[in-house]
Amino acid sequence: MLARLDINPSYRRWNDRWGAPSGFSRWTNRLPREYWTGPIAANLVGCFAFQENNCTRSFEYPWAFEALKIFPGARVLEIGGGLSGLQFVLDRHGCEVINVDPGVAARGVGWPVDQDSIGTLNRRFGTRVHLKNCFIETAGLEDAFFDRAVSVSAIEHIPEDDILTILSHIRRVLKPGGLLVLTVDLFLDLQPFTCVEENRFGQNVSIRWLVENSGLEMIAGCPEELFGFEAFDATRTLKRLPEFLIGAKWPALVQTLVLRKAEG
Repeated sequence: MLARLDINPSYRRWNDRWGAPSGFSRWTNRLPREYWTGPIAANLVGCFAFQENNCTRSFEYPWAFEALKIFPGARVLEIGGGLSGLQFVLDRHGCEVINVDPGVAARGVGWPVDQDSIGTLNRRFGTRVHLKNCFIETAGLEDAFFDRAVSVSAIEHIPEDDILTILSHIRRVLKPGGLLVLTVDLFLDLQPFTCVEENRFGQNVSIRWLVENSGLEMIAGCPEELFGFEAFDATRTLKRLPEFLIGAKWPALVQTLVLRKAEG
């Protein structure tokens, strides 16, 4: 489905608890940024202060957390997590989190993340998030190792060939019955809304193409609100814009879906 402007009250409470999507403003507005990684300041500004986020993350983070259906000891693979903050929240809920992200070496658009930055925040937050600072094909991930996989607004920044590679490895490393939780930006300045195919952030990815190439079953997602499905209509979507949450820093809607690997 597409993220709604009227955010669920439970999501607002989740954001209040964790300082999503951009950190606790009462401290980010007071403290100079160069102090944020300090032993005390990091916890004051919160897990979500360390990477620029569009306002749509106010829906995406709590939605993804809920959709993951995590449990203590769950092994979670995050794709392109950068320093978003969600990985630290998952760790604090007892998950074993591996974030695969090549950082600025990404083919497409990448955000800075490295072992030093993850290590510093792990120490500040008392977490043990593990970063694989590489492409997924060289990450050395075990077959059927993960209970869950998640990617929040990363897929649209990645070239199609790399998306196919990522999907094949996710299918390989998920346990039977494991879930893949995705949010994917839908840019309003690109096709199918305009004649432009790409912007500086990436492209609009056909969700139908993504699902069909994933080898997984879509168990949550509305085809009428997911680009690429026959039921999706760009004109109707534009008429419904007042219903949807639109990014303030760049004009995009947010598509959400959950895929599952077959049992056995």
